[in-house]
Amino acid sequence: MVVAVVMALALAGGSGETQAPTQVSPLVVSTHKLPHVVAQMDSSDDWIHKPDNALILSVWPVGAYQARISGRATLSCKVDAHGLAEECDILSEDPKGRGFGAAALLLRPTFKLKPAMGPDGPITAMMNIPITFNADTDDNIQLQDSSGMPDMGRRTISLNGTRAEMREVTMLDHPIWAQAAGFDDLARAYPAKGGGLEGYAVAHCHVERSGALTGCEVRKDTPDNHGFGLAAVSLAAHFRVSPDSARSPHRNPLWVDVPVRFPPTDELHRRVVSDAVWIAGFDPEKTVKLFPPEAAAKGLTTGKGVARCVIAPDGAMTGCTPLPGDPDGLGFSEAVVKLASAMRMNPWTPDGGPVDGAVINIPIRLNLAAKK
Repeated sequence: MVVAVVMALALAGGSGETQAPTQVSPLVVSTHKLPHVVAQMDSSDDWIHKPDNALILSVWPVGAYQARISGRATLSCKVDAHGLAEECDILSEDPKGRGFGAAALLLRPTFKLKPAMGPDGPITAMMNIPITFNADTDDNIQLQDSSGMPDMGRRTISLNGTRAEMREVTMLDHPIWAQAAGFDDLARAYPAKGGGLEGYAVAHCHVERSGALTGCEVRKDTPDNHGFGLAAVSLAAHFRVSPDSARSPHRNPLWVDVPVRFPPTDELHRRVVSDAVWIAGFDPEKTVKLFPPEAAAKGLTTGKGVARCVIAPDGAMTGCTPLPGDPDGLGFSEAVVKLASAMRMNPWTPDGGPVDGAVINIPIRLNLAAKK
């Protein structure tokens, strides 16, 4: 006999029906299944804060800029209910082969758009986002060559131009964090000038070999003049990139963008985790012995267990305990506790928030099938 293990819930946006938020006091872990909605951007009115000319110039492909070639790229992005682009792919670029698509991807952390609206308010949806590169610009600007895209989620960037500090760097996309800021850190960092508003900022930081972040600069700060950018830079001291991610395959310095979303002060106490990303799961091939023997003895071939776990600061599932299963009392939840205890989520979410201390219910279905 072999056991097939199927997760009934995937916080990273996998298959399955949309799950209601798991209410935990005072924390909420919510899951989102991406709606079949594509919101077309028809005008500049869809931007809340659009990348300015300096940002666009900072990622301009060197060869195209030096030849004064204009270009356009359209990205297909998952834009969450806050208007933040969490994931983007290149939908098109013109002219092709000049690196405009890869350059546009580097701007993703700086996007803030009007989210798509559902019947009950803002929703997560796909958006097609055009980015235009206009060659009529000032020469005294930092240029980046984004045409090379090596493995492991990194893009090699060559910086050229007239400024003395130009250098080659490697950008780390979608970093795996060994350590990240927590809810309390986020609350303490809320700027005195924030005025109770929601803020969004991006810290652009150098990644040391140890994984620590240094030399951080403000790359995005909205709304302006409320201190959110400096607050994000101050939070960078709480972050550490995982050892595997911190090793650059090149000799170039490694840099990373850290997005931070500051909830309005009247929502800080709510502590919501959304769109969490699993970075460690379990191997179904090693779960042959987990199907409860008492359930098999009764002739059952399937059952669902539920584990209740606390998310540790490093994203690990800790203190997992069994909740009632289906059917209950046959050991399914006890088996799921063993599986859940090996799981881990990235301790900083794509929408710029922490996960530490959240309590989450993880339902997993175990199916027993005969050997073929």
